[in-house]
Amino acid sequence: MTDLATLPVGSLPKHILDVWVIVLIILATVMIMTSLLLCPATAVIIYRVRTYPLRSSTV
Repeated sequence: MTDLATLPVGSLPKHILDVWVIVLIILATVMIMTSLLLCPATAVIIYRVRTYPLRSSTV
């Protein structure tokens, strides 16, 4: 086997993923993690607003 240091410049191996694919993966990961953090909190807020006992107009 040959080392990368002994290979000529023109025959270097290509990267496995392109740069735009890596950026898309990072953005998708950020969006998924954000939704995992915000969706339970939003569900709790909606539940508390809907079931709060002082919803009547007399107060």
